[in-house]
Amino acid sequence: MQLNQKLSSTRLIMIAAVLLAAYLVSILAVTNLGQTRLKESQQRELNLKVQNYTGTLEYFFNVTNGELTNIADDKSILTYFANLASGMSMKYGLGASLFKLNAELNHLISNSEINQKSVYQRFTLVGYDGTVIADTNKNKDSSVDMIELQGLHDQDYIIRTLQYDGDTHIKLIKQVRYAGKPVAFLIADLNKKVIVAQLTAQEYEDSKSRMDLTTADGDIFIWDSLTNKQENGDENTLVNKIYFETAINNTPFKLRSWFEPVNEKDIFTSGWFIAGLSFLAVPVFFGLFYTFIINNANIILRTKFEESHKQRRTLSLQNQRLTEEIEKRKISEQKLAHQATHDALTGLPNRSYGNLRLEQELAKAKRTNSNVLVMFMDLDNFKQINDTLGHWAGDQILTQSTERLLESVRDSDILARLGGDEFLLVIPELKGVESAQFLAKRVLSLFDNPFILDNQELFISGSIGMSIYPQDGDNAQQLLASADTAMYRSKQDGRNTFSFYNSEMSTDLQRTLDLDGRFRQAINNNELELYYQPIMDLAANKIVGAEALMRWHDERFGFVSPDEFILLAEKNGTIHKLGEFAINQACMQAAEWQKITPLHISVNFSCVQFRYCEQLFKQINDSLIRSGLPADKLDIEITESLLFNHNTEVVDLLNKLQSMGAQLSIDDFGTGYSALSYLQKFPFDRLKIDRAFLKNMQTNDADRALVNAIISMAKALNLKVVAEGIEDQWHADYLIAMHCEYGQGYFYSKPVPAKEFELLLQKDNQISV
Repeated sequence: MQLNQKLSSTRLIMIAAVLLAAYLVSILAVTNLGQTRLKESQQRELNLKVQNYTGTLEYFFNVTNGELTNIADDKSILTYFANLASGMSMKYGLGASLFKLNAELNHLISNSEINQKSVYQRFTLVGYDGTVIADTNKNKDSSVDMIELQGLHDQDYIIRTLQYDGDTHIKLIKQVRYAGKPVAFLIADLNKKVIVAQLTAQEYEDSKSRMDLTTADGDIFIWDSLTNKQENGDENTLVNKIYFETAINNTPFKLRSWFEPVNEKDIFTSGWFIAGLSFLAVPVFFGLFYTFIINNANIILRTKFEESHKQRRTLSLQNQRLTEEIEKRKISEQKLAHQATHDALTGLPNRSYGNLRLEQELAKAKRTNSNVLVMFMDLDNFKQINDTLGHWAGDQILTQSTERLLESVRDSDILARLGGDEFLLVIPELKGVESAQFLAKRVLSLFDNPFILDNQELFISGSIGMSIYPQDGDNAQQLLASADTAMYRSKQDGRNTFSFYNSEMSTDLQRTLDLDGRFRQAINNNELELYYQPIMDLAANKIVGAEALMRWHDERFGFVSPDEFILLAEKNGTIHKLGEFAINQACMQAAEWQKITPLHISVNFSCVQFRYCEQLFKQINDSLIRSGLPADKLDIEITESLLFNHNTEVVDLLNKLQSMGAQLSIDDFGTGYSALSYLQKFPFDRLKIDRAFLKNMQTNDADRALVNAIISMAKALNLKVVAEGIEDQWHADYLIAMHCEYGQGYFYSKPVPAKEFELLLQKDNQISV
C-alpha cells in the first residue's frame, strides 16, 4: 500500500511536473510571440515615421524649388535683364530695376517663415560672367564656384552643400533665363534650423533616437537623444539599434536614423529553473511556489501587452494626424500648382500655362482640320495711367478689364494674361475671317464704357493683333509672334483698332529692329544734326527766333523722318540722351547768334522726358549755364498730351522753368485735347497753331473759322500766337490782318543747318539795318 502511495505520489509529482513544464512552455511561447509582435509594431511605426520625415523634406525642397522658379520668372528680374539687354544704364532705369530687385529679395527673406523661422538666410543673383548683381548680405563672401555653375547647362535647379566656416551650408541654385538663354544664377542660402525643426517635430528627449543627413560633401547633424552627443555618436552605442537609411528624392541627401529597440525580457533563466525542479523532483509546495512565480511572470506579460496596445492606440492617433497633415499639404500643393500656372492679380492663366493651352488647342485643330484664332490685345496708354495714378489704379484697370473680357468669351475659349497689360485670347474652331472681325469689334466695344476709380472716370482702349492657324503659323510660337506683330501695326495705325497678320508686317518689324540698332549707333557716333527754321515777326517781317528740329540721314535708310525716329527713341529709352543733345546744342548755337541779333530758340520736349522732372530741369539749367544763353531766350515747347496726363511734379517743373525766365509754348494746339482749363492752369506764354489748320484755310471756311477762334482765344488769355505752316503770301497777309504775332513755314524758309541759318540771320539783319 505504501508502494502504491509512493507510485501515486510519483505520478502526481510527474503529472505536476509535466503540467508545470507545459505551463512554462506555453508562457515562453506566448512571451516570444508577444515580443515578436512588439518588434513588428515598432518597426512599422518607425518606418512610417521615417517615411513621414523623408516626405516632409522632399515636399520642403519642392516648395523651395517652386518659390525660386517664381522668383527667377518674376517681373523684377526679367525687367532688370530686359533693361540690361536694351542697353539702359544705371542712370536711366537700370538702377531702379536693381533697387526693386534687391527689395523683392529682402522682402522674400522676411516673409518666408516656417514656425517663426526664416526659410532663407541670403539671396545672391550672380551673372553668367560671375558678376554679383544682387546680394542681400554684401558683407559676406558668397562662396560660389562659377566654373562649377557654368558647367551646369542642363540642370535648371540644383542643391549644393558646402563646407566652410567650420559648418555645412546648404545652397539652392536656380538658373535664370531671359529670352530662352541662361543669363544668371539665383543662389539661396537655406536656413539649416528649418530642416532640423521639420525633422524633429515628433522627437523628444525620451524618444531615444538619432538622425543626421548625409551628402557627398559631409554630414549634417539633426538630433540625438540616443548617445547624448551633438555630432558623431559613439559607434558602439549604435550597435544593435534599429537603423534606417532613406534617400530624399530630387536631393543629394540621405536620411540616416537610429532608434532604441523594445527591450526583450530574459525569461530563459526561469526555464532552467523549471527544468531543475523537474529533474530534482521538488515537492509540490515548491512546484506551487514556482507556479506562483510563473503567474507573476504572466502578470508582467499582460502588462507588456497592455503597454503594446496603448502604443498601438498612440500610433493610430499619430497616423490620423499624419493623414490630416498630408491632406493639408495636398491642398497646399494644389494651391501652389494653381499659383504656378495662373496670374495672381486676375486669376487668369499666366503666360506659360496660356502657351500650353494654346499648344493643346493647336494639336486638337490639327486632328480635326479646323482653324484657331490667336488674338493678342494690349491696353492703350496703360503705362501712363500706371505711372501717373499709381500701381493700385493699374491693378484695378487690369481687374476690371479681365471681368469684361470673361463676360464676352465662351467656355471653350482661352483667356490668359501674358504679363503687364497684355492679354491672349484663343478661339478654337474659328468659322472664318468674318467671325474673327466680329469678335475683335466686340472685344474693342467692351472698352467703350469708362472705368470707375474712386469716383473718377478713365477711358481706356485696346489694340488687337490677330493670327490664324494654320495660315499664319503651325505652332504656338509662330502664331504668338505673328499676333504680336499685328498688334504692333494696330498701335501704329492709331490704336483702338485691330489688324490681321500678313507677311509684310514682318518686313516692317524687321525694318524697325534694324532702324533701332542704327539709331543707337547714330546717337553714340553723333550722327544726328540740329536744323533750324526761322520764326518771323509777321508784322515786321523779321527773324526773331528759331525752332530747333532734329534731323537724321542714315547711310542705309537715307533720310529718316523725325516722327519715326523720335517715336523709336521714346520706346527704347534713348529719348533722354537725345533730348540732352538737343538742348545742349540749341543753347550753344543760340548763344553764338546773340552776337548777331537777339533771338529766342524753341526746343521741343517729349512727354517721356517729363517722367523724370528733376533730371530734365537739371539738363535745361546746366545747358543754360554752360552756354551762357539768357533763360528768357529759351522757349520750351510741349504737347497737349502731357497736360492731359500730368501730375503735380510736371506742374511744379513748369512753374520753376517760368520762374527762372524761360518761355513756355503749347505746341500743335488744336490737334489734341485743347481744353481751355489747361491754358488757365499752366503758365504758358505762347500758343502754336498746327500747320494742319493753315493748309486748307484759304479754301475751307471751317479751318479759317478755327484759326480765327484760336487767335481770339489766345488774345483773351494774353498769349502770343505762332502760326506753323505758312506756305504763301496769302497766309502771311491773312494772319497779319488777324493780329497773329509770329509765324514760320516754307514761305520764309525750310529747316536748314546751323551755317545756312546763320547766313539767313546775317542777311535779315543787314536788311533791317
